[in-house]
Amino acid sequence: MLAAAAEADAEAGFPAVSLSQPYKDGARHLVVRLLPDDRPGHEGSSPVAAYLRVEPDPGGGPATVRYVVRPELRSRGISTLLVEKIGLELGAPGGWAGTGASGLRVWARGDHPAAQRMARRFECAGVRTARREWQLLAPLRDAGSPGVSGPRPPADATERAAAAALCGREMSSDHFEMLVTGPEVSGAVWYDPQADERTEYGIAGRIVAVLTAPGQDELRAGLVAAAMAALREGGLRVAAIAVDAEDHALARTCRLLGFRHDRTDIEYTVGPAPTEVT
Repeated sequence: MLAAAAEADAEAGFPAVSLSQPYKDGARHLVVRLLPDDRPGHEGSSPVAAYLRVEPDPGGGPATVRYVVRPELRSRGISTLLVEKIGLELGAPGGWAGTGASGLRVWARGDHPAAQRMARRFECAGVRTARREWQLLAPLRDAGSPGVSGPRPPADATERAAAAALCGREMSSDHFEMLVTGPEVSGAVWYDPQADERTEYGIAGRIVAVLTAPGQDELRAGLVAAAMAALREGGLRVAAIAVDAEDHALARTCRLLGFRHDRTDIEYTVGPAPTEVT
């Protein structure tokens, strides 16, 4: 079922959910099956309809939910029925559905109308919109890269650590590449030439993150342009990047570099409403 869903979703650029993905210890898995069909010719059939994984947050924040429905069973209300059956009670001693989670977060890729309906249906249970991300694509052409020149691979582990300190977290992956600027690492960009994302323009590499000090828009533009050039030199024809809808400066930079909107992703959270600070 997961393989069929991954194949069906690949053309739309949605990330696959698989058991081979790395996930945190303590993750809980739920396999959803349909009730047996007693109609003639269907006796005993009880296909896997959906798969859900709850991954705890090491820092104690909301757990990440990854969820996928069998392609031919989508838009039949399976997700709504599942939530109605399990509920969204987070205050029990065992957390949500016995997983230990006291909060949940899940991304709706492409902001499908079904996700919008689910959010409205369960708003009274604490479902809220947390973030919006724009997925942008840019064909990679042979023109020279605009922006600041000079982004380069880090010289040593010290520069890698300095780049990681820009975002306060480790960007570790065997296939992420990194470029930095300045003698004291004033900016960094991470990109994935092995992202293997299908798009209408061809297979895309992904710019994973671009980080500078606040207000360094020209520097950030140069880093994005350098990552685009590196992806192009690696034989790719398309670059993909996710931009927070509130990051207007990065959105403008990407637009000037030739990126165009492909889809909007929305992160929903489940839990108590945030307390307003007065």
